[in-house]
Amino acid sequence: MDDPILLSIDKQVATLTINRERRRNSLDHIAMQALQKALLTCADEDVTVMVIHGAGKASFCAGDDVKAYAERSRQESTRHHERGLEVFDAIENHPCMVIAAIEGFCLGGGLELALSCDLRIASESAQFGLPEVRKLHAMPSWGGLTRLPKVVGIGRAKQMVLLGGRLSAAEAEHQGLIARVVPDGEAVSEATALATEYAAAVPRDVVTFAKRAVDQSFVAGASSTHFMNLLVERSQTFEGDS
Repeated sequence: MDDPILLSIDKQVATLTINRERRRNSLDHIAMQALQKALLTCADEDVTVMVIHGAGKASFCAGDDVKAYAERSRQESTRHHERGLEVFDAIENHPCMVIAAIEGFCLGGGLELALSCDLRIASESAQFGLPEVRKLHAMPSWGGLTRLPKVVGIGRAKQMVLLGGRLSAAEAEHQGLIARVVPDGEAVSEATALATEYAAAVPRDVVTFAKRAVDQSFVAGASSTHFMNLLVERSQTFEGDS
């Protein structure tokens, strides 16, 4: 059996490949566990940027594996759902900057995976959507319902969730869902070039703190004010180190 997740590290850039092209790069429990392990490895290694992509050009990630889903017990399904939440949270909160390099379909759980990343770069023919509500009468269950509004706004998020339509790469870029559109077949190379340039210029602790500061901006209350005060203090430390 081929490894479901391939990990390579070069010059502070890690590339994580979902290596399940024949299953549209879906995430069964084995692949999800392997992805979780790869994230931990990158956190422990000298890595500043991670690039996540699917094998081949047809699909970034199909989300859950439909065949495996049908064979799970209820208890196994619950555990897989919980692990998916844990893994996608780990991506969102990872100390590295995480870039999703998207070719082909990015639907359902695949879009939820992309939303957990910090940046998304997509090929011209990529397609995006959350079809669960309209087609399956189910809910996106790996964090997409909370992450999508932060990226595109509540109004556009409701359109995507409730109507279940698909966005082209151009439409997704216009709505702020993706950062850049590139020719087909070039998403990974473009993301890798950006990652390499960025990793050479920015220390990981600065990346980590900047991510936390942006995420904290969505949290209201005294804790947010306290964190921003810490941010000012820490930024002065960065200036002193430069």
